[in-house]
Amino acid sequence: MTTLMLEGGNLVTPLEERFTNLWLQDTTIVALQDNPPDNLSYYKRLDVHNCWVTPGLFDLQVNGGPNCNLWADPKLLELKALAQELARVGVTGFLPTLITDEIDHLKKNLAFLKSALSITPEEQLTANMPGIHLEGPCLSPDKPGVHPVKHLQPLSISLMKELLSDEVVLVTVAPELDPSGEVIKFLLAQNVVVALGHSNASFEEAKSAFRQGVSLVTHTFNALPPLNHRFPGAIGAALEDNRVTCSIIADGLHVDPSMLNLLIRHKGIANVVLVSDRAYIGTSQGGLVGSSITLNQAVQNLVKWDIVRFADAIRMASLNPCSVLGLTDRLGLLAAGKQADVVVWDKDTLDIKHVIVSGQMIF
Repeated sequence: MTTLMLEGGNLVTPLEERFTNLWLQDTTIVALQDNPPDNLSYYKRLDVHNCWVTPGLFDLQVNGGPNCNLWADPKLLELKALAQELARVGVTGFLPTLITDEIDHLKKNLAFLKSALSITPEEQLTANMPGIHLEGPCLSPDKPGVHPVKHLQPLSISLMKELLSDEVVLVTVAPELDPSGEVIKFLLAQNVVVALGHSNASFEEAKSAFRQGVSLVTHTFNALPPLNHRFPGAIGAALEDNRVTCSIIADGLHVDPSMLNLLIRHKGIANVVLVSDRAYIGTSQGGLVGSSITLNQAVQNLVKWDIVRFADAIRMASLNPCSVLGLTDRLGLLAAGKQADVVVWDKDTLDIKHVIVSGQMIF
């Protein structure tokens, strides 16, 4: 049994800030307190004075990276390299994300990711993957973004049955393709979180979708009608609905920082999620395919742009995404009984000094 004490740090739980020690035993957080927990006689020390200590970051939308393209024909070694790359920058959990594609190829990649989620502990990835995000193929042809229009599909229960498995935990759709809400109802019954994205929904259509149970907006502002004072659209509907969480890409390119500030001020810290939308191509050559940032850089950007405090940025990148997926019983918080996913940041530079995944020091 391995016990580690992180000594002297400023803990961001992220619901509060505390100067105290953090105690980890094997894969679990056992205590936040100055003195050793009862019956604990031996432990290793890690000096984290002048550091922030936070939960691991969780990214709802990762399409790949420079060495792994989840939209092509990824290999397990490439996926492992992606998980290691993310863990080194504090992302201890993520959803691999597949976009619109030819159906047979999409099913092939879903099967690949499904098998990757069930590998043995000896082969396990570095960052955890609790599930898969399926972004498409039931999206609006008016707002496809990088999604190939020729592969877009009508939103139907039969197609969802063809693509879904227990591993698919988040699906992004254009809900105006399902005016009756029967597909949304089906997805919710399968314990799938439903997000609105790449949608041309009107204000009324979006409000109807939120009433039906759509609870997330995928990369808010991008691939949606612009917020207009006469036609508020899906963004306007999301802004006024407290049941809805808005995810957003904080790279300074997808959304202007002033609009980020507006969104966070209106929705509140608890209802905004930072995502990277990191992709193999990213923002190279001046185009917006996915982003080229990682989630720790999104946190740093919000602080650098003086939009929120560090603790609030951490909440939007840890607790909030885990809350969207219903994972806060074990992830997203520094609290006794939670999984020991921990990031240590230099308090002055916000550089990452240590990363612990499931109790194992990996960086």
